[in-house]
Amino acid sequence: MPSTGTRRRSRNEASAFAQAIRYQRHLVASLLPKSSPKPPPVVASKDPVALQRWHWLALAGVTVLAAWLRLACVGDWSLWIDEAHTWRDATMPFADFLDSDRKYYPLTFLLARALLALGWISQEASSLRLPFVWLGIVTVPLMGLCGRRLVGTTAAVVAALLLAIDPWHVYWSQNARGYVVVVLAAVVATDLALAYLQQNRLRDLVLLWGAIGVGTLSHPTGVLFAFGFLAFLAVRHRELNWRTASTVAVVAIVILTLTPWLVRNFTPFEGFVRSKSTPSLLHFLQTTGYYFRPIVLVMAVVGLGLLRHVGGRDRAFLLGWLVAVPLLVLSVIGATEVQVTARYAICILPIVTWLCAFAAMRVGRAVLAAPTATRWARVAMAAVLPLLVGGDHGLGLVGYYSAQHGQRARWNEASAFLLAEAAGRPVRVSSVNHPTMLYYLRPGAWTNEVPPTFAANRVVPLIDWMVAQGMDENKVVVHEPGGRNHVAWHRREARATSSLFAFVVTKPELAEQDPEGHLRAAIAGECRLALHLPCWVGPKDDSIYVYVLKEP
Repeated sequence: MPSTGTRRRSRNEASAFAQAIRYQRHLVASLLPKSSPKPPPVVASKDPVALQRWHWLALAGVTVLAAWLRLACVGDWSLWIDEAHTWRDATMPFADFLDSDRKYYPLTFLLARALLALGWISQEASSLRLPFVWLGIVTVPLMGLCGRRLVGTTAAVVAALLLAIDPWHVYWSQNARGYVVVVLAAVVATDLALAYLQQNRLRDLVLLWGAIGVGTLSHPTGVLFAFGFLAFLAVRHRELNWRTASTVAVVAIVILTLTPWLVRNFTPFEGFVRSKSTPSLLHFLQTTGYYFRPIVLVMAVVGLGLLRHVGGRDRAFLLGWLVAVPLLVLSVIGATEVQVTARYAICILPIVTWLCAFAAMRVGRAVLAAPTATRWARVAMAAVLPLLVGGDHGLGLVGYYSAQHGQRARWNEASAFLLAEAAGRPVRVSSVNHPTMLYYLRPGAWTNEVPPTFAANRVVPLIDWMVAQGMDENKVVVHEPGGRNHVAWHRREARATSSLFAFVVTKPELAEQDPEGHLRAAIAGECRLALHLPCWVGPKDDSIYVYVLKEP
């Protein structure tokens, strides 16, 4: 027969178990709306534009934080290849610009060109980036202002904080490229889309397509937002039944079928297609996880499910389609045609951030309302999700400002090293990153205003066909085919001008240009490793190796 102590322990365990069950039921019930014949309540306050005083103060503080993070070290990081292209397109003769692919998305290049012409910015890296820094800063408070109708006031302010400390948005804000404009346009367009659905005003629709146009003219991936909005409109008024599922399936099949065909036959960006000719769905999935962050993606999915119950069908469907369609299109292109990365899906970053913040606030509110735990225990549990996301972003920022060097290879340091090593002699370089090395070794090259101390320097691209066919960059035959002959040609040219010669490469890109390894073998035999500049950005090795010719 059980003792009195044993029976008491059994009753206590049963009581604790029952208490845990009641807590879980309460938590689930708190996440979902109460059953009622009334329509689901709106997430935001009665006045969707009303922010409380503490909201405004928090938003001001978040904006200051965003400005500090985006202005910090903005001139320290090296230009990478796409930023060097911006420098080229903003300074080259205008007629040459109109002959390039950039005429299809000219907005940010024309902005940089105009600011340079007015003398408001210079060709220094920090100055070229400054307009994009300010656009990135402005986007942060807009996340709070435009997100109120979508996810509620508090969640919108939290979303602004999450974007402020998001290393990926910091990166694009410190980048002389149009992606930060795509994010800004997506913030405004999403708010306008919901305003149009709620009030059916022509003004909102016109402004919505204007915002999409600004994003698309800044980078072609901005058009993916339009695809998502049109897909939403196609199924908006359909009931959730097998017919709707059939319609969605047909739309998906059309996308899966037509997208590769359109990329092959009608893309104006033939150079991009040629340079990224190895499709890889895995690469797209890896970069999506790395840049959007797994915890944020999971919480966004949870937030979308909760929003369906709390904020209504239209709102959840709108945000769901705006996220799903760009990811689907890019997955198809990445799996069948060209290698694409998550940055081409950057138009969904604001929506994913809003949904993540909404999930964190909704779960936190439910935990705080739980009656079976102490006040401090509830506060601690409610803070878990925001702290996990904030901690993940914080760790990313630590890496961004330290070991990752702004998530950029250190081309500026490699160039400075070569200039110091040359000790006044000209420098001749063969590099897998011709545009950036040209920026540092021949400043003013596109305006024919190279300073005298840089005028004798020469930067030669390292391309597979140049080695294989024995040609220079102008497709003139200059040596017999092969890696050793290519190195010998550079040696002769450097000797003729008394120049210091070096190969400046990253190993992944060198292997891409030298798949059989003949050039790498020649470099190993005839050059010395003079400098190694380590830099890893997630799974990508951006470390730079500087190989200088051995003296005879």
